[in-house]
Amino acid sequence: MTTARRPGALALLGALALALSSCSLLPAGDGPELAADDVITIGSSAAGMFGYFGHGSTTVAADTISTRFELPNGAEIYETTDELDPAARDLIEERAGKYVAWEGKLSQKTQNPCTDLPSTGVEITGSITHESSVQDCADDTPLSTLKQSVRDAEPELFGQLARPVDDWTIEIRPWTEDGPVGGGPDDSAPVERYVLTAAQHEIGMGISAENTPAGWGADLAPDEGNGAPLGWDTTGLVLIDLNAYLLNQDKLGCGDQTGQIRVTKQGNPAQTWTHRLCPGQHSEVLAQTLRGL
Repeated sequence: MTTARRPGALALLGALALALSSCSLLPAGDGPELAADDVITIGSSAAGMFGYFGHGSTTVAADTISTRFELPNGAEIYETTDELDPAARDLIEERAGKYVAWEGKLSQKTQNPCTDLPSTGVEITGSITHESSVQDCADDTPLSTLKQSVRDAEPELFGQLARPVDDWTIEIRPWTEDGPVGGGPDDSAPVERYVLTAAQHEIGMGISAENTPAGWGADLAPDEGNGAPLGWDTTGLVLIDLNAYLLNQDKLGCGDQTGQIRVTKQGNPAQTWTHRLCPGQHSEVLAQTLRGL
């Protein structure tokens, strides 16, 4: 007696065989393999209990890495690009693929598990298109390792640029020809000092000062304990010039200096940059901006 198989059973067996052969070609849970020229952008907001202070992002292209920061009023306080190490690019590609696979399995609740931390945005364009936003509340997640690989690939200066959530001190000393050969800063003169305090509310950074030019601060709002609030427009003017000073240090220096300017990013440890105050250079522009407040 001959038994005929039903066409439906044959179709099912064929479909299963095709599915199994297709699955064998897929990555083993590591996510998509990115192309060498895919663009990966990691972004996050600067925010606190009392407000939103801007948004920063780092973009990884085929052979460059760029960073930028924008204040709440839309002012861009820096944007800079540097070369990217090929090995760092390979690692970022690999970790971005793992992130995409991991993020796709998260529920809406696990994407935003905490209430006091801004989300991190991840965007990929090129061979794939991906856009997501996840709170980075735990260590050793594909998101945290992706962010770490991007930070490791950045030039050191990227992490030192001025943002509205940091405290800064700028000191200016007049120049004297007395003393060492070529002269130097006059340490006997009162130090002209400006202290920028991190934004606490949505009113920009605060500022206080000592030994300033006559009339300084006449148009600023009263200091209520955290420095006179600058507002976002003036905060932007100061931070743009401060970052230009930091980004153009290789161009600073002269023989007709009028003083010395010392910029310190407060923290543990603090970081300090000291240069001559030179006519027409970014050091003088920063000094003039602060003196004009």
